[in-house]
Amino acid sequence: MTKPKHFFLLVTLLVSSVIFSQPNEETVKSKIGAVLEHYFKLDREAIHIHLNKTTFLSEETIWYQGYIVNRKTTKPFYTSNVFVLLFDENGKQLSEKLVFADNGVFSGQIKLDPNLDSGNYYIQVYTNWMNNFTENESTLVKVNIINPDQGIRNTKKIVKETLKIYLNPEGKNLISGVSTTIGIQVKDCNNNTPINLEATIQNSKGEALQTVKLNNFGFGKFFTIPTTEVLKVVVKYEDKIIENNMPSANLIGVAIEASSFMLENKTTIKVKTNKSSFNSLQSSGLNLVIHQDQNYIVQPLNINPNDLEQIIVVNNTDLNPGINTIRIIDNELKQWSERQIYISPIAKNNYDVIKNNQQEDTIKLAAFSNAANNMISISVLPTETKSIDDNNSIIAGLTINPYIKTTLLNSNYYLNDLNRLKYYELDLALLNQESLKYDWEYMKLQPPTADYSFDIGINLKGTMANPLKSKSFHKVKLVSSKEFIMASADVTENGTFEFQNLLLTDSTYVNLSLHKLPNFEYVDAKLAIQIVNRKKPYNKAFTGLNKENCNSENDTIKTVNLDLPDFKEKIIQLQEVVSKNKKKQLRYNKILSNRMLRGHKIDSTNNFSSILNFIEANGFKVDRTIGKINIYTRLPGVAQLPTPIVYIDNRQLYFDYQELEFIKMDELDEIYINSLAIVPSINNNLGIIRIYTKKQQNAYSKKPNPNSFFVKDAFSKSSTFQNLDYAGASSNGFNNFGIISWFTKTISDSNGNFTFDILDYNKKNCKIIIEGMTTDGQIFHEEKVAQLQ
Repeated sequence: MTKPKHFFLLVTLLVSSVIFSQPNEETVKSKIGAVLEHYFKLDREAIHIHLNKTTFLSEETIWYQGYIVNRKTTKPFYTSNVFVLLFDENGKQLSEKLVFADNGVFSGQIKLDPNLDSGNYYIQVYTNWMNNFTENESTLVKVNIINPDQGIRNTKKIVKETLKIYLNPEGKNLISGVSTTIGIQVKDCNNNTPINLEATIQNSKGEALQTVKLNNFGFGKFFTIPTTEVLKVVVKYEDKIIENNMPSANLIGVAIEASSFMLENKTTIKVKTNKSSFNSLQSSGLNLVIHQDQNYIVQPLNINPNDLEQIIVVNNTDLNPGINTIRIIDNELKQWSERQIYISPIAKNNYDVIKNNQQEDTIKLAAFSNAANNMISISVLPTETKSIDDNNSIIAGLTINPYIKTTLLNSNYYLNDLNRLKYYELDLALLNQESLKYDWEYMKLQPPTADYSFDIGINLKGTMANPLKSKSFHKVKLVSSKEFIMASADVTENGTFEFQNLLLTDSTYVNLSLHKLPNFEYVDAKLAIQIVNRKKPYNKAFTGLNKENCNSENDTIKTVNLDLPDFKEKIIQLQEVVSKNKKKQLRYNKILSNRMLRGHKIDSTNNFSSILNFIEANGFKVDRTIGKINIYTRLPGVAQLPTPIVYIDNRQLYFDYQELEFIKMDELDEIYINSLAIVPSINNNLGIIRIYTKKQQNAYSKKPNPNSFFVKDAFSKSSTFQNLDYAGASSNGFNNFGIISWFTKTISDSNGNFTFDILDYNKKNCKIIIEGMTTDGQIFHEEKVAQLQ
């Protein structure tokens, strides 16, 4: 249970003994805390997907790397089964893939159809576990696709006839006689906003009381004291007049006014009411609640009846990074007001990127950071690129979007080089949410239950065609030579068997055979299998954002030859991130479970006297005692160090690691290692070591197997980035929409550094977008310009 914290500085002087009574204070806190703890008891995933760009030609491929965190811990989550879908703006599904995630990271690609129409498309990412929640916890990312035969569709064109004014009182209510901030947003049916708008607040006589200039995203706000007079907000755009009346004020209620940026590193919350409300509510009591999921604080309110306000100041370091929800809740658990604020995460990672050297047509770039073992994705683009929008930052993807109903637009504008002005504009966007994602009244009634499974890997279920006696004395063996997998399953009395948690890629053959115990004698039998956990549709499927009569006529811009890049027919393959010391090609790095481990080819450069010394040099502590060897993951300041999972030729070592003492380095082919790799286990393991010997025993049968099955729909295959061969890189088309390179599955070394190679497109400089996550959940988004000449 989360314990409420008590760190409020009460600024208001209580000059009267007549205050809101708070009987049974601890009981009220427990009741409020119980609602939050029960509703957020199940783990929830937050997923961000980093794209190589956001505008594509219809003949290109979308490349991506995704990041998953556990919202309770903000650390990388051990989710493995992730669904990635592509929709058009009408909600028609165009593609669907199951993607394998490891250590909170997954990557893949979506091959586009050259015949797609120009326009907006949407990538939805979800897991089966997300089906347990009423709220839509999936990730939705918009991309723009250009069909060269059609031209560029102007998706930013204002549909004037659909422009509307949306008014959003702070706290989601208006109280008669209480000064309140009213948020203003103007947008059309495509969520587009004209620039340079002004809103006029008018009284019932049409007289102008205030004029508010809206920012470039259509947001603004003004202060008012509601009365019985009806006010309206008026905006003029070209020849169109748009109006909206202010909502009616309530006689009884509580208003809030909050800011997390006006005072440095502090959040101020002003709670206000009127005399009628004070007299009505003093017997029920009020509480200020601030929470992010199940993490909460509860503070009884003491309103001064002389000025009917209370100001509370909170240190931002005492709140959770990201979105925090403020609620005013009485002792009977009725909510009176709600508001969301943003606390910026403390950035600890900064990358510098420089040109290291150049060999023929390849440029080597080096990146330097102050943090080690980062999991990274990198997009390299022309500096003049128009193919990236401002809506796809990992900071917003993991600290904002999971807590609001719709994706935050223009997130990079707000979060890159965050300052007080941008903080103010971000707060305007949060103020103007039409409704909050998590409804308090529903939260009190319907805590979620785990009705949908948390899938890890592929499950295969099989049957035998012929009846057998003593079925319990038989096992079915499964072998996949491609994936280096060998597993066995018990046969039930019904003649069925099941393999769980297999890491199989799409279009893989598996061989089955039946064996009789205790000597594993081969038994001739006809076996059949099928995948039982592959099709897991999302129960809140994307239905499209395209509204009727929303698209204007003639909104497609025909392009001249230089507007879009031209391609040759052949394809070239670009290199992925390479290490500083060039090594021989790794053999086992395509295995799903090895993707986010650092691979080492064992040769003369690995001049360690023993494998235990090698392990010690890569983030682990080795204890040697007579007859026993223990290995621990090094973690500073931790008394009880966790232990890793160790495999030799896919055979896991249990209990101790004495066997490693007798293995010589020259017997090894490759080692895959990560001291901070996530291990889903009940033993709190941390870290993975996978050892492959040069003379690995092949237990796979060479004979033709009648029970060989083609597994068609499993995890999608991981491909190395391939770029289309441009006809020329000097054109405006390449500068606008071309891409230089894209890198995934990149891990910085123990010093936080890495290198990567790009092709030389004869550019003086390039734009580099780096996103990533450390093993302890720190996230970073960097945009750099690197000099190439």
